[in-house]
Amino acid sequence: MTENMTKKKMIITGGLGFLGSAIAKNFFHKYDLVIIDNESTNVIKADELSLLSDQIIYKKLDLALLNEQEKDWFKKELEDTTYFCHFAAAVGVKKIDENPNAAIINEYQVNQNILPLIAQSNAKLLFASSSEVYGNATECTEDQSLEIGSPDTLRWGYACNKLMTEFLIKSYEIPHITLRLFNVTGPGQSPDYGMVIPKMIKDAKEEGSINVYGDGNQCRSFCDVEDFLKAIDILISNDMFHNQTLNIGNDKNLITIKELAHLIRDTLKVDAQINYLNFHDVYSKNSDDIYKRSPNTAKLKEIYTPEIDVKSIIRKIAEHKYG
Repeated sequence: MTENMTKKKMIITGGLGFLGSAIAKNFFHKYDLVIIDNESTNVIKADELSLLSDQIIYKKLDLALLNEQEKDWFKKELEDTTYFCHFAAAVGVKKIDENPNAAIINEYQVNQNILPLIAQSNAKLLFASSSEVYGNATECTEDQSLEIGSPDTLRWGYACNKLMTEFLIKSYEIPHITLRLFNVTGPGQSPDYGMVIPKMIKDAKEEGSINVYGDGNQCRSFCDVEDFLKAIDILISNDMFHNQTLNIGNDKNLITIKELAHLIRDTLKVDAQINYLNFHDVYSKNSDDIYKRSPNTAKLKEIYTPEIDVKSIIRKIAEHKYG
């Protein structure tokens, strides 16, 4: 029996995006991969997958608009799948602000199409949820009560969809791990959708300025994608936290946006002006700023403690040409 025949199979939706492609690059030598993407927010091109392995199967597919033939293909691929990594979603505050209705409706339609099919298979689901479900909160723990903002601000629809997906996964009794991600970033992440560190680095180097919204005292906790991948590898390899929710983040990297702007300027050694702008001069009334959010990572640290600090993250992204 060949090595390839002994491999387990993994499907990755959003597999051309930042996190999906990172998982593909990390796991292609361990698993037979099937990559699905609609190519709306991809950071790599489909033909780059062949550089990893000529055994990777790629399918361009809009999971919100599956026809019967595509559903049949999807069901067939699920038959011998061990892990289903669901990372397909609208990404970035900017993109969601530009078309919040589409983001909300699209996520709903994706759930309607794929969750019943996954439930009929034996695949274990790794779902990329979001720290957005915590709203404005510090020391966010997986089992705390959640309070999401008013539907008058459509940004909160993104959080509601993520949370509803979590409920649906449990309702369908799909074997799963739900990952609530706290600002996972790193080399290769695009600055085009409002991702904070890549956007600030690009603006500092190309525009000679960094924009900060409000007074800059909003708090964020950034996690390097390398730490994210190490945690995922341990989770999958040891089949841990079955049917549980897990925060993925780095609580040591809690920093205000104002401090982050200064740290980027100092780390890159560039003469960049820091501009303080009103949030709603840039984003619409459909969006709202998050003032504070930090992860409680006690559960994560049972298996892995993130190691990479913010300054190192900045250097790595800048060296990679920030996207």
